[in-house]
Amino acid sequence: MPSLQARSPLRSAHPLLLLINKALSQAAFILLLFAGWLALNYVRTEWRHSDSNSEQPPAVSAASPALQETSAIQSIQKAQRLVYICASDNGHYHALTHLQHCKRTGLSEEAAIQRGLKRCSVCLSE
Repeated sequence: MPSLQARSPLRSAHPLLLLINKALSQAAFILLLFAGWLALNYVRTEWRHSDSNSEQPPAVSAASPALQETSAIQSIQKAQRLVYICASDNGHYHALTHLQHCKRTGLSEEAAIQRGLKRCSVCLSE
């Protein structure tokens, strides 16, 4: 009488063959993961490279050294502090927290000084 629990050829194989089969399967899986990771990085690098090519700034001609010097100075300068002026107060510039119920306009502190505005002694007490 035949048994209902038939043994597969893999179960009856030698334990060393089972170990080799498992090791090969895991090595193939790791190799596929590595190949996918390489492909993903290649696509990301190409994508960044194509974006950087399309957004290159226009070339500055050699005939305008003053323009090149100005742009170099602007890129070296640190970021300016943002201050606000109020529509009703045309003599001082303020911090954002000081102007709450006023129509305000933001500009750099340097631009406010160039306009002849003075620092508010209440909110900018530095």
